[in-house]
Amino acid sequence: RQRRMFIFLQQTRTDASIKIQRIFRGHKGRENFAVAIALRSLEHKARPLYSLLENEGGEIKRHQDAQVGVKRALEEAKNAVSELEKEIAILNHTNAKYWSPVTYLCGVPVIWSESQYF
Repeated sequence: RQRRMFIFLQQTRTDASIKIQRIFRGHKGRENFAVAIALRSLEHKARPLYSLLENEGGEIKRHQDAQVGVKRALEEAKNAVSELEKEIAILNHTNAKYWSPVTYLCGVPVIWSESQYF
C-alpha cells in the first residue's frame, strides 16, 4: 500500500514537472515569437531614421573634409604669423633709418644672427 502511494506521488510529481516544463517552454517559444514580431515592427518604424542616418553620414564626411581644409589653412596662417614675428623682431632691433623687408625676404645678408633674437 505504501509502495502504491509512493509510485502515485512520484508519477504525480513527474507529470507536474512535465506540465510545468511544457508550459514554460511554450511560453518561452511564444515569447521569442512575440519579440521577433516586435523587432520586425520596430525595424519597419525605424526605416526613415536609418535613411536619415545615412544622409547625415554623408554630411559628416563633408564636414570632416572641410575641417581638414580649415586645419591646413590654420597651419599656413600660423607659419605666416611666425614669419611676421621674426620680421618685426628684426625691425625692432635695427638702427637703420630705412629698412626694407625685401632685403630680408630676398636672402640678402643681414647683419644679425637669428639666435640673438629667438
